[in-house]
Amino acid sequence: MSRMSSWTGLFGAKEPKLKPDPRIRWFGKLPTYADYYSSQGDEPWVVEFNGWVLEGFEMYLRRSREAQTAASSSDSPHHSPRRLPLASCAIRLPKSGMTAFASVQDYGGDMVGRPFPLCFYVGIPTAQWPGPTSDRLSGVTRVASELLDLRYHVVRFFNAPGGFKSVFEDRRVDLADINSETLDDSWLKTAAGISMTDWSSGTGNDLIAGDLGSWLGLVGRWGEKIAAMESEGFEPTLCFPLAQGIDQGVQTAGWIRWLESRMDLKRRMLSLLVTGGPGDEPRRLVVIARDPTPEDFLLLTPLANTLRYVDDVSRESDAEALAGSLTGDRASYGTWAAFTQAPTHGVMTLDGHPDWATVKTMAVRVASVAGENFGGRVLRQALAHPPALGQFTQTCNSGEFDGKSGRNPDH
Repeated sequence: MSRMSSWTGLFGAKEPKLKPDPRIRWFGKLPTYADYYSSQGDEPWVVEFNGWVLEGFEMYLRRSREAQTAASSSDSPHHSPRRLPLASCAIRLPKSGMTAFASVQDYGGDMVGRPFPLCFYVGIPTAQWPGPTSDRLSGVTRVASELLDLRYHVVRFFNAPGGFKSVFEDRRVDLADINSETLDDSWLKTAAGISMTDWSSGTGNDLIAGDLGSWLGLVGRWGEKIAAMESEGFEPTLCFPLAQGIDQGVQTAGWIRWLESRMDLKRRMLSLLVTGGPGDEPRRLVVIARDPTPEDFLLLTPLANTLRYVDDVSRESDAEALAGSLTGDRASYGTWAAFTQAPTHGVMTLDGHPDWATVKTMAVRVASVAGENFGGRVLRQALAHPPALGQFTQTCNSGEFDGKSGRNPDH
């Protein structure tokens, strides 16, 4: 059974009449009250979403305490529960057949110090929003922004306490453009003005910013692996870095566009989680290609990096991938738009070059002796300049290459 049919047949032959629910709901805690703030749980999907948050946050607290206990008996740093970074998500709710669009904001919990975030959310029937592909994200980006902006109203509520319900009741968001028919690629215009150098610097990731060309090669091979595994049973959880100071909606659409040439997104029902606020917490996009579980809530927390089932491109490192995908022409990926629309291989390869097979083998040797970053730089220079390519190949074949000579610019 296909992913699409599994959703439409979820409730048997007679499907419930699901419809968009634009009324903003809320669930969570603030320091102004000793219990949960919660809108009316009058729909199955509302109860299901609240349960996902409850179970997931309890799992976060439990694992944080376990890590703290383990650290207390060793020299490891303590991992006491920290506040969650500002986040938004689109979560597919399998039992109710709805998709919840939510913001997650953490104000430290209730007035007696029990931690818990505050969520604002709305919902639509899951079948109404397949994919998504990159041209079906503009409405969701707008809704996410509106839900995140409610934090300013929360601050006003703190400064002039009154009834929480009176402040947030009857608020709605427009969900009319979140469907399979409304397509919008306008993000590409903004993406064309974002240089990859600026983007890589904004990630705060030394692996990416330190040698962008090498990292692009690793991303290319990672993309090839994803494309090779694409099938009905392939249900990965993929993590992509986001940069500070650059529109998150444009970055999210870009990564989804990059993924489109490697997976058939139109037949899927993906859950998306985006984290990152004004602080120093890593910004990331997580794509879940299966039914979400309570453990996936940890992807919105500081424990996200501890989840072994997540395939994170930010941590990709492989000498063979370096040799197989790098070309050295970094300029061909000058903008975010160009990078995200790259073909399946992710970076331009020179498989047709008469010396490519030899140089590929030599590059692995360079990387293993002198390090991947240095090996990548040598390879890019050699491929960009034919005389250097010949000298590079001759040096490697002669057996004279070692750590010292590899660092000699004459080789």
